[in-house]
Amino acid sequence: MGDDALARKTETADRFTRMASDFDPQGAFAHFGERLVEIVGIESGQRVLDVATGRGAVLFPAMERVGASGEAVGVDLAEGMVQAANEEAERRGLSLHVRAMDAEQLDFPDAAFDRVLCGFGVMFFPHLEQALGEFRRVLEPGGRLGVSTWRVSLPEDLQVVLDEMGLVTGSSEQRPPGWITEPDDLERALVAAGFTDVRVIADSLTSVYADVEEYWASIRGMGPRRTVDALDASQIERARAALAERFRAYARPDGVHVVATALLGVASRQATN
Repeated sequence: MGDDALARKTETADRFTRMASDFDPQGAFAHFGERLVEIVGIESGQRVLDVATGRGAVLFPAMERVGASGEAVGVDLAEGMVQAANEEAERRGLSLHVRAMDAEQLDFPDAAFDRVLCGFGVMFFPHLEQALGEFRRVLEPGGRLGVSTWRVSLPEDLQVVLDEMGLVTGSSEQRPPGWITEPDDLERALVAAGFTDVRVIADSLTSVYADVEEYWASIRGMGPRRTVDALDASQIERARAALAERFRAYARPDGVHVVATALLGVASRQATN
């Protein structure tokens, strides 16, 4: 593994471990997690792997579907997320275990699972093609894959504001290969990895915030936390003022309506004759 890829993985694991306590598996993550489980088609008794499981937004609804006769396994690169997911599973009385594991080097035998899921994880893999190859390897012939990416994420407005302030850049050139925002690009990536019957749908959710402060607080449980925490008081004041102006267009009687759109990709590993 190259030094750049290793450094990126280490940074990603550390970042998500730090945000594990604030990471909110509800709201948008819960909605799109349940939608991914729904469209991939999980049945009672199946074996399911959830990669980049976080705090279980995909894993727990998958576990509900496979039931006592099935098996749901979660893996995540961040030790903090692994611990948080395991604690939540224990609290819910669920018989499952989340393990620390690299998505690009899955420690499972070939054809071990009926379904492989990955909710909002592919954007963090330095070598997307390698991770997708691993997904295909551990999927049994005839099994199905389900992945989700952000077309428009909830922190998108903050990203635009910080970009305009010159504090970060939203340039696609600086994003990793897995940061896929177009349906055709996600379809091409899955086909290139050897999957068949590829289908990509866009699904949107509107989150309602009382004000900028509530939106700002929610960002601490999402990817931009590191950037937000690095801002000084003056930068925070400017960013919040710019957000308040931007949110005028989203204002409704019950609050600020922010729309997030996910791409949900489903594909199959071709069955052998």
